[in-house]
Amino acid sequence: MISNLFIRRLLNSNRFIIHHLSKHKYIQATSLAISHTIPYAEAEQTMSDIEVLAKKVYKSSHVAPSDKLLRWYRRNPSLWWLAKDKTCLIGYLCAIPLSHEAFLKTKQSEFNDLTDIADNAIRPWNDGLGSKYCMHIFSFVVDPIYQRRSGLPIHRLILKHFLESLLLYGKSGCIVTEWSALAVSEIGCHVSRSDFDLTLLTHNSNNNNHIFYGKTSSEHQEQLLQRVIQKLQS
Repeated sequence: MISNLFIRRLLNSNRFIIHHLSKHKYIQATSLAISHTIPYAEAEQTMSDIEVLAKKVYKSSHVAPSDKLLRWYRRNPSLWWLAKDKTCLIGYLCAIPLSHEAFLKTKQSEFNDLTDIADNAIRPWNDGLGSKYCMHIFSFVVDPIYQRRSGLPIHRLILKHFLESLLLYGKSGCIVTEWSALAVSEIGCHVSRSDFDLTLLTHNSNNNNHIFYGKTSSEHQEQLLQRVIQKLQS
């Protein structure tokens, strides 16, 4: 069994300078920090920054307010994988471990992840309630300005760090065995399929919500990680 302290140390050892080599030219080194840790003193400001960034990508009706995010943080502070250029938040992934009962709701066509996730349905890691975890991939955002920088694949770098974290959680006895996502755009549908191997369960034509679901395991997550690494190296 790997201790929680060991996991935290590994997850915190994530500040680095990226030197990305493209097929055709060397891209100037860019200072980028990828983090899975939000200090308590920075939580309120970080949740506000997340809300602001989300509004650059989603309609306001699809954006969780910062006060809700802060409540989630207090339940489990390790729901986010953040990308920052110096001190500026430029991307994030939010993935939420849920109780089995709450997770079943994420697979229903009428599910709304802004209103249907109760704070007490969020599972902390290593909560003693079992080793198998169900996860809802809530949001995956990259600042539009950085989306256009082909030499700096923020989306894949966040995904890589996310999958590495899941593998570490698995080694500590917290294994994600199934996951879901709600996509509201064509890009979201593509990401659900290509990044997480999810399958479309249902499409709600009233609100254009697409519900995706898939089984996973540490072996599957390792395969996804290797796929991302290959894309980063190509």
